[in-house]
Amino acid sequence: MTGRSSDVDWLAPPRGTDEIPRGTLVEDPESGRVGILQDVTAYVPPWRGDQRPRPTAFVRPVGGGREWTVPPERLRPVGRDRGGEHGPGRPG
Repeated sequence: MTGRSSDVDWLAPPRGTDEIPRGTLVEDPESGRVGILQDVTAYVPPWRGDQRPRPTAFVRPVGGGREWTVPPERLRPVGRDRGGEHGPGRPG
Protein backbone atom coordinates (compact mmCIF):
# COMPACT_ATOMS: atom_id res chain seq x y z
CA MET A 1 0.00 0.00 0.00
CA THR A 2 1.20 3.45 -0.82
CA GLY A 3 -1.17 5.39 1.43
CA ARG A 4 -3.26 6.66 -1.45
CA SER A 5 -7.03 6.51 -1.04
CA SER A 6 -7.18 4.23 -4.08
CA ASP A 7 -5.24 1.64 -2.03
CA VAL A 8 -7.86 1.51 0.72
CA ASP A 9 -9.90 -1.68 0.94
CA TRP A 10 -13.30 -0.02 1.24
CA LEU A 11 -15.04 -3.31 1.93
CA ALA A 12 -12.79 -4.54 4.75
CA PRO A 13 -14.38 -4.36 8.20
CA PRO A 14 -12.81 -1.80 10.52
CA ARG A 15 -10.11 -3.15 12.80
CA GLY A 16 -11.63 -4.93 15.80
CA THR A 17 -15.20 -5.17 14.52
CA ASP A 18 -14.76 -8.65 13.07
CA GLU A 19 -14.42 -9.89 16.66
CA ILE A 20 -18.06 -9.15 17.52
CA PRO A 21 -20.24 -12.02 16.27
CA ARG A 22 -23.75 -11.51 14.91
CA GLY A 23 -26.34 -11.88 17.63
CA THR A 24 -24.22 -10.10 20.24
CA LEU A 25 -25.82 -7.47 22.44
CA VAL A 26 -23.97 -4.25 21.66
CA GLU A 27 -24.01 -0.62 22.71
CA ASP A 28 -23.21 2.50 20.74
CA PRO A 29 -21.68 4.62 23.52
CA GLU A 30 -22.06 7.78 21.45
CA SER A 31 -25.85 7.48 21.15
CA GLY A 32 -26.47 5.30 24.22
CA ARG A 33 -28.54 2.87 22.16
CA VAL A 34 -28.35 -0.86 22.87
CA GLY A 35 -29.40 -3.62 20.50
CA ILE A 36 -28.49 -6.91 18.87
CA LEU A 37 -25.90 -6.86 16.10
CA GLN A 38 -27.49 -8.23 12.93
CA ASP A 39 -24.63 -7.80 10.46
CA VAL A 40 -21.65 -5.72 9.39
CA THR A 41 -21.50 -5.23 5.65
CA ALA A 42 -20.40 -2.78 2.97
CA TYR A 43 -23.32 -0.42 2.42
CA VAL A 44 -24.23 2.82 0.69
CA PRO A 45 -27.47 4.43 1.89
CA PRO A 46 -29.84 4.97 -1.06
CA TRP A 47 -29.76 8.75 -0.60
CA ARG A 48 -25.95 8.70 -0.89
CA GLY A 49 -25.56 6.61 -4.02
CA ASP A 50 -22.59 8.67 -5.16
CA GLN A 51 -20.35 7.44 -2.33
CA ARG A 52 -18.26 4.30 -2.00
CA PRO A 53 -19.59 1.48 0.16
CA ARG A 54 -18.52 1.76 3.79
CA PRO A 55 -18.55 -0.88 6.51
CA THR A 56 -21.87 -0.42 8.28
CA ALA A 57 -23.31 -2.23 11.29
CA PHE A 58 -27.01 -3.04 11.37
CA VAL A 59 -28.40 -3.23 14.90
CA ARG A 60 -31.93 -4.23 16.00
CA PRO A 61 -33.48 -3.20 19.30
CA VAL A 62 -33.88 -5.99 21.86
CA GLY A 63 -37.44 -7.26 21.57
CA GLY A 64 -37.77 -6.16 17.94
CA GLY A 65 -38.29 -2.91 16.16
CA ARG A 66 -36.63 -0.92 13.44
CA GLU A 67 -32.97 -1.61 12.75
CA TRP A 68 -30.57 1.28 12.73
CA THR A 69 -27.14 1.69 11.22
CA VAL A 70 -23.98 2.74 12.97
CA PRO A 71 -20.27 2.82 12.13
CA PRO A 72 -19.12 -0.58 13.44
CA GLU A 73 -16.02 0.79 15.14
CA ARG A 74 -18.30 2.58 17.63
CA LEU A 75 -19.94 -0.62 18.88
CA ARG A 76 -18.99 -2.27 22.17
CA PRO A 77 -20.25 -5.68 23.31
CA VAL A 78 -22.51 -5.55 26.35
CA GLY A 79 -21.87 -8.26 28.95
CA ARG A 80 -24.30 -9.68 31.43
CA ASP A 81 -22.71 -7.53 34.13
CA ARG A 82 -24.24 -4.47 32.46
CA GLY A 83 -27.71 -5.92 32.94
CA GLY A 84 -28.32 -6.77 29.30
CA GLU A 85 -30.88 -9.36 28.35
CA HIS A 86 -28.31 -11.25 26.29
CA GLY A 87 -24.61 -11.70 26.81
CA PRO A 88 -22.15 -11.98 23.94
CA GLY A 89 -23.14 -14.54 21.33
CA ARG A 90 -26.47 -15.48 19.89
CA PRO A 91 -29.57 -14.42 21.82
CA GLY A 92 -31.34 -17.22 23.51
